[in-house]
Amino acid sequence: MTQNQTATRTATLTRAYNAPAQLVFDCCLKPEHLVHWYNAGGGWTTPKAETDPRPGGRFNIRFQGPDPKIGFDLTGTYNEIVPPAPGKPGRIKYTLDDGRPVWMEMLEKDGKTYVTLILTLENTHSEEQQRHGWGEMLNNLNTYLERKAA
Repeated sequence: MTQNQTATRTATLTRAYNAPAQLVFDCCLKPEHLVHWYNAGGGWTTPKAETDPRPGGRFNIRFQGPDPKIGFDLTGTYNEIVPPAPGKPGRIKYTLDDGRPVWMEMLEKDGKTYVTLILTLENTHSEEQQRHGWGEMLNNLNTYLERKAA
């Protein structure tokens, strides 16, 4: 490995949700759901989400900090979109515009949907920070799903 190369590091996060896999899948792709849960907490919000969920389709999700001067767009391209089916997992694979692939799989079993997220880590923030941020998003998804079920 040369000095300019870095090993690709990933983080795997898993969660179980008391919701059907199709609803979890839709919440991960549709703007009307994303704006309610897709943020890392701590006063951050998601005021805008645009998605074209098909291979080659683009997404742009706006993150806004508690200070209105702080925010950024998370952008990328979908590589694979496979809806869940009975006994078969759904998959969402995309590549962020900085080149990092992200992979998500959801499988419904015994009334729960089990989600696995594999994130390719970036080099600016620590692995702990990235696990925390993405983990908070997955926790927010659970809160959103619980509100929808109520």
